[in-house]
Amino acid sequence: MIWCTVLNPTLDVVYRTNEFHSGATFLNQSHIQQPAGKGLNVAQIIVELGEAVTVIGLLPELDEQKFRAFLDVRSIRNRFLPVAGAMRINATIIDEVENRTTHLNALAQKVSPRIQHEFFELAAGEVKSGDTWIFSGSLPPGFSESTYADFVTTVREAGGITVLDSRGSALQHGVRSRPLMVKPNLAELEEFFGEPVQGVHHIALKGKRLLDMGISYVFISLGADGMIALHGNDCLLCNAPQVTVKDTVGCGDALVAGMVVAHRRQFSFSETCRMAVACGTAKSLEFGPGHVSRETVWQLMEDVEITSI
Repeated sequence: MIWCTVLNPTLDVVYRTNEFHSGATFLNQSHIQQPAGKGLNVAQIIVELGEAVTVIGLLPELDEQKFRAFLDVRSIRNRFLPVAGAMRINATIIDEVENRTTHLNALAQKVSPRIQHEFFELAAGEVKSGDTWIFSGSLPPGFSESTYADFVTTVREAGGITVLDSRGSALQHGVRSRPLMVKPNLAELEEFFGEPVQGVHHIALKGKRLLDMGISYVFISLGADGMIALHGNDCLLCNAPQVTVKDTVGCGDALVAGMVVAHRRQFSFSETCRMAVACGTAKSLEFGPGHVSRETVWQLMEDVEITSI
């Protein structure tokens, strides 16, 4: 089983407009509205690729019915700890003329130490050998910075596979527990090491430092430029196919889904990279997070160019 944590669920609203600028009123705009969160975005794509998945996390009670209905339609299993309140709302504004995207992310409500303890007990009770756990997204206010690190240790010691896709202190602490895979983007990599990282070889050097910290697989996403991936003695530059991009929201989550599914199917390292980049690219062709076409992923895999660094 693949498990995706969703500790900061959101209601995502994506607006599409022309010549967006501040201080104006835009009427009758096309939009998409749906429950989201990095773990949920990953889970949707895993299901589309043909694997079973369960999301586990915190679920605000005022939006529980809407959230569970969304998951049921998509055949996504779920285990949630109900908490008071409503989901935060994140807005994305896509300017189709200027080809620019603006994100407005709401602050999550603070949760108590009791909620953190109860959730850890809930999740720890589900940990089994051979399962894959994906820890992604930010931690809600009130959770310890070591939360992901503690989960990684628990799953690893039980014989499970761990994937970490976070940033800031959650990533800093999480890496110390040696998850099997990490997936920082370039900005997160720079934040992690506290310095600018420029050029392919500099990025690869920082990735090698993560390997030296005990990480087995390092996937550094580079947006439209693809990915640099490291495992053992391999360091691969994976160039994404050139496509006409519609929406970049959730492309990194799609990349995570692709690399996890490929790993579970025991693909070679290069083919795992190929599938991960193809998933991220396929997502850019669809509106809204969590959407890909399985057929498009298979087609794009043939167009991913991989070279050794």
